[in-house]
Amino acid sequence: MLLTVLSLIFPFVMILAMVADFRTFEIPHSLPIALIVIYPIAAWAADMPWQQIAWAFGLGAIMLVAEILMVLFKVMGGGDGKLIAAAALWTGTETIMPFLLLIALMGGVLALVVLLYRRLPLASTLAGMTAFRKMHEEKRDLPYAIAIGIAGLVIYPRLPMLVG
Repeated sequence: MLLTVLSLIFPFVMILAMVADFRTFEIPHSLPIALIVIYPIAAWAADMPWQQIAWAFGLGAIMLVAEILMVLFKVMGGGDGKLIAAAALWTGTETIMPFLLLIALMGGVLALVVLLYRRLPLASTLAGMTAFRKMHEEKRDLPYAIAIGIAGLVIYPRLPMLVG
């Protein structure tokens, strides 16, 4: 029961990150922090061996370094990098590659959709909604948490603590 409740934090955070990034082009710091803080408790509830938990934290650290480099080279935003690194804890070494591949694929689809949306004139019904207006006006940023979140939701049933 405890594991079920704790494991639902992952998709919940993914959904919140998608909504926040869509609305404001920012991911609240509290979301990756929640994933990092809850992970060891959920892993303990899943009876995961401490070595597997340690490897997950190592993977998260590696992902954080990679994401910092991507931020420095302006490939992605800092919030996106923190979210991916925190989610890497949950995916573990077993499913990190499918997770990253899904992020890349969903990111490509997202970029195409947003590019097409920005090329069309903004419908008057959407112009009054801040999120849609900002999405249309912003010419550089992309709410990449949408791609990360979709990838996280797809990979969720394969999380090591759930298939253990």
